[in-house]
Amino acid sequence: MSVSSLPSDYQLSNHIALYMRQQFFSEAFPEEYHWIPTPFNLHTNTTISICSHVSTMVDAYHNPSPDWHPVQSNVDLIRLEESVSRNESGLDLEWEDRFLITYPPNALRVLDCPAVILGWDDVIALWYLPNALSQSTKTWFDTLDISKDPNRDASLEWLQAMAVPNAMISGVLSIIHPPLYKVGIEGIEKLKTETALNNPIMVRALAVWPMAFTNISLISNRACPLHRDLHLSGNWYDITANVGDHSSCIMSIPTLGVELVYDPGTVVAFSRHLL
Repeated sequence: MSVSSLPSDYQLSNHIALYMRQQFFSEAFPEEYHWIPTPFNLHTNTTISICSHVSTMVDAYHNPSPDWHPVQSNVDLIRLEESVSRNESGLDLEWEDRFLITYPPNALRVLDCPAVILGWDDVIALWYLPNALSQSTKTWFDTLDISKDPNRDASLEWLQAMAVPNAMISGVLSIIHPPLYKVGIEGIEKLKTETALNNPIMVRALAVWPMAFTNISLISNRACPLHRDLHLSGNWYDITANVGDHSSCIMSIPTLGVELVYDPGTVVAFSRHLL
């Protein structure tokens, strides 16, 4: 899947994000958006993967839950922001139990089809996108051989090999939280400018960094305890992607009262206070 005719840095995210937004609005609101986005110069299978990803997002937005009703939660993101301190990691189970007693979630529900979960005032607290990553996209992750050292050739090769799927994840952010995507891109631009003269290692990494995000966390062959991301604001999204050939994986979010079937190919975006 060649991207030789496209930029290799964060500008790749801008190209793919624009296409994904156009595709999303043309599918989600066909009465208002009558144009069809023009595919750019990517391999046909790559374009199909992007369109499949966007179609899953459209399905989620229209909430085709098992009973064909919107997935509603009583979670209030503003309440969470005020109640959960930046030092509360989610690892203190006694504190979490007291929190759930004070702010009880809905009855436990298991989801296995695309959906958004709505909080108070119909704010989208979570996007659940099973099978958003096509099989051809998931195979990119099989090349995983990365180091913490951004100057290591294998790290740079992995970033180049992962350019399109990483840019697609950024495209998801551009749809679900456009201001956050814009700030992320501006941050990468600033970082690239400030390091151009005095940090050649970072310059090499940013030349092939195709995302609006400033970091990627990789979790392999382990179960994660309940926890929260302490580095984000409550109204920002974390995005996770599950890849591999395993099965029977569940993402549990007690704050929402949901368990998500988290098979390979699943993408989930949620407020940092929820998990």
